[in-house]
Amino acid sequence: MALAVAFAFLAALGFSSGYVLIRVGTQRVSAPTATFLGVFTGAVLVTGLAFALNFQDIKALEPIAFAWFALMGAMAYPVARVLNNTAITMVGASRAAPISSLQPLFALALGISLLGERPNLMVSLGTPMIVGGLILVVLTGSTNGSSDRVLNARKLGYLLAIGAALSFASRDVISRHVLVAVAPPLVTAAFALTIGGILLFALTYRDVINSLRRLPGRYLVVCGLSGLCQGLAIAALFQALSRAPVTVVSPINASSPLITLLLVHLFLRRLETITPLLVAGTLLSVTGVVVVVIGALVY
Repeated sequence: MALAVAFAFLAALGFSSGYVLIRVGTQRVSAPTATFLGVFTGAVLVTGLAFALNFQDIKALEPIAFAWFALMGAMAYPVARVLNNTAITMVGASRAAPISSLQPLFALALGISLLGERPNLMVSLGTPMIVGGLILVVLTGSTNGSSDRVLNARKLGYLLAIGAALSFASRDVISRHVLVAVAPPLVTAAFALTIGGILLFALTYRDVINSLRRLPGRYLVVCGLSGLCQGLAIAALFQALSRAPVTVVSPINASSPLITLLLVHLFLRRLETITPLLVAGTLLSVTGVVVVVIGALVY
């Protein structure tokens, strides 16, 4: 279980780094193109590692495995990643990342109902703390002088981030089944990324081609670097899910908002403002993660 916790934290670090890099890249790159570039570079890295380290497992895959990979790739990339990156563009990385704190709540409900998981008391207590911190984070953007609008850009950004969290949680529940019964973690990550990237390119190829022709190379490189970080994060996440229940891994992975907040403070001061309420909400969420970790270690 301790190794699963370590992999979950590594995943959180990778996702946080990717969020910050995407925030920089999407100053000039559209969210769909930034997502494709990230998925593409992550797929190249993780697929190369999978063929180098798990070639025999790849040769032994059953045809049904590719259907599972396609489902995971579709949920995570043409859907969840585009929603998440669009939300980062609209509300900033420091506010979009804590919305991922909803993911463990969705994962808790899906894990219990679909996988029959039974988290212990501390895991059950820590998950609502994470969501409580999320509510404080959302409140930081509620008084911006345009509250008379029914659905302004910031509110829409939060809704998109919530949709991404639900999609990622659903992907994690499916991943738990695939990793236990179908394929090893690195192989699963490689094919899910690759198939997701193909599906995403089919939907966004015009925007991607136009962006590659006219945008400054440094922004495209930043988006590619975000993909490397998130590709490694996905590989680490799947390693964690192969070793522990989704109701344990998902809340630990939700520690990424605190890391994102620190990185934003260090590198993106000109792009985003961090308020005391935002810090309080993030810390409450991370306290919930600590409770879950303690519960996981005695699971």
